[in-house]
Amino acid sequence: MRRLLIPFVLMICPFSAISQDLLLQDCVRECLANNPLTANKELAVKIGEIKKSIVKSAWLPGLDLNAQATWQSDVVVLNLDLPFPVNFPQIPKDQYKITTDISQLVYDGGNIKYQQVIEGINADLTVKEIEVKEFELRQIVEDLYFAILVTDKRIEVLKLMNESLNQTINQVESGVKNGLLADSDLPVVKAERIKMDQQLISLQGLKDRAVSTLGLLMGKQLEPDTRFFVPEVLSEQTATGTRPESQLFEVQRNLIDARISMLNSQLRPKVAAFGQAGYGKPGLNFMGDKWDPYLLIGLKGSWNVWDWGKIKKQKQTLGISQKVIDNQLDAFQRQLTQAESKQQIMISEIEALMNKDIELLGLREIVTQAYGNRLKSGLITASQYLNELTREQEARINLETRKIEWVSAKFKLLIISGKN
Repeated sequence: MRRLLIPFVLMICPFSAISQDLLLQDCVRECLANNPLTANKELAVKIGEIKKSIVKSAWLPGLDLNAQATWQSDVVVLNLDLPFPVNFPQIPKDQYKITTDISQLVYDGGNIKYQQVIEGINADLTVKEIEVKEFELRQIVEDLYFAILVTDKRIEVLKLMNESLNQTINQVESGVKNGLLADSDLPVVKAERIKMDQQLISLQGLKDRAVSTLGLLMGKQLEPDTRFFVPEVLSEQTATGTRPESQLFEVQRNLIDARISMLNSQLRPKVAAFGQAGYGKPGLNFMGDKWDPYLLIGLKGSWNVWDWGKIKKQKQTLGISQKVIDNQLDAFQRQLTQAESKQQIMISEIEALMNKDIELLGLREIVTQAYGNRLKSGLITASQYLNELTREQEARINLETRKIEWVSAKFKLLIISGKN
């Protein structure tokens, strides 16, 4: 997922040049702000509000204007055998009416209410899904930042060792002139400096690529002199927060609960009031043959008392889906527990190695100093001294790198628990 996310963001990030000191939290904040998906959270909330207002409009009265003209082939005729003559009106075969129909929902069993709840939860669900992707982006940014710090520290150590190597070259040149060292010692030292220069070039290129990627994620072109700082590690006791995946599972469960409640509301009766104002020929008096206005008002109810178990089966399906989500949450929490335990072990390992690094570097410094004095006196060759200098360099780089790895490991532990 991380590999897919970086190229996507890189293609659409606008950037402008900037040079500054950057902290980890600044990088994370700006990368999230520059992430196009972040804007979708606000859009999801707006869509949810609109949908809720649409659902709520079902409580508003309905108003329809209707017109109808009909002709029928036969009508009711009253032919009664009476002792006296009666002139009954003849029902016209052509009939017309224009009506205004009004309906108002009075009681729906809570169906509209739960529809609104569902729309709100759907919007929240979209937001949580985006936050999960933002969490993945945060991890990418932190990995990049710590990679830059490690590379920066290696460059810093190599530059210090390069200065020491330049001093050694001067000492060797002086020793060759004074006859204390052989002519072949000088090329050996200079070759080592070229090798160290190559390492610096390679490390600088690695850092530049990482900085460029970070700048693209932030939507800025970071200058080469931008400085990065080792962040302060928060303790697990003071850090707060939860994993967005856990929140996503919770919202999914809430959505199922709301759908079950809406299904229950469909089992309740519904009541609506209605009215009709019309003008027709005939009016309500179907025996009339003139245009008459009329008014009709009433109350109607409906109750689906038997649906052949349809709603019951739908609730069973939702109950199964709820168990699926519970199982997914349980599996996720177990993975987090395993990951936290593994990360704790890794931190302990780094701490133990760091203590050994400190001890080893102290010894390497003593040995290098002793070999340096021997080189000045012509007792050893430049190659022998460079071997010890290289070992000291490796020990120093290992120690400095391990310090950053320890900070990075502590941050990863907070990330795993969602407290970062």
